[in-house]
Amino acid sequence: MTYGQATSELDIKEIAEKVNLEIEGVDIGNGIKGRNCMSLRRTLIYQYDVPDSWYPSENIKQEIISNLKVVGSAKLFFEQNINVNINYYKGNLLVNRVSIKSREFSTFNFNLGEYFSLKDHPKMKDVNLKIKAPVGWEITEGNRPNIVKKFMHGTNTYMISIKDNITFFSRKEAIEILSDEEYVVGIISELISSFEEPILIDHKIVIIDTYPALEFVFSGKRKRLDYNFEMFTKNWMIYYEDKLVFVQGAGGNEFDFNALEQLYELITSSIIFPDQYN
Repeated sequence: MTYGQATSELDIKEIAEKVNLEIEGVDIGNGIKGRNCMSLRRTLIYQYDVPDSWYPSENIKQEIISNLKVVGSAKLFFEQNINVNINYYKGNLLVNRVSIKSREFSTFNFNLGEYFSLKDHPKMKDVNLKIKAPVGWEITEGNRPNIVKKFMHGTNTYMISIKDNITFFSRKEAIEILSDEEYVVGIISELISSFEEPILIDHKIVIIDTYPALEFVFSGKRKRLDYNFEMFTKNWMIYYEDKLVFVQGAGGNEFDFNALEQLYELITSSIIFPDQYN
């Protein structure tokens, strides 16, 4: 998946040429001198010469990201999907490389709050579940029968819903069912059929707190009043005994979705079903 790209590879090459003029031969401190800057597709490659006494700090990657945020470059890299590599040389020997994906320059907060329990919620159908919500996101009640909770930040949402399954499935039985590719594709096709022009991007079996789940990513269009809009979603269908627990992270545009996909994974990874430990 890619972000909507406003900055072309040619633009990135021009940025590299400009940066190259600014850093070539310049001492940026501690004997570190700019060697050059170049680009490879959507990656800017900064190269520096360092003295023999130089060694990278343990947190060098986070230090670089923090510095680029201070000077404002991180915002450009994040919004325009520009990756950054920084290479450090002692003579002709490459001694350290720091690779930063554009999403790592995100200005979104990826911190989660404390656990809160959904036990005894009237829509949970007796499923006991604990989960962490992202810090700063609004937590609201679901507005439809099976939707329990929503975490919301602008047009971005993370949603929890519960449905009855056709029967009780053990973990082993659930894995066997989800290993049937024809069955899985059929289930996904049914789940995304309410969208216009749905596109299945990826799917796989994962384990969420010991319970098998189907993870799938898709995009599709929805109509609200006279306005058509596209959605990008990452979904997990968890086989929990005789229930299906659905969790979904969705973005109102591809850029936000890609930026927040890792956060959706963190929220899902926080899920605990406490009853199995009693």
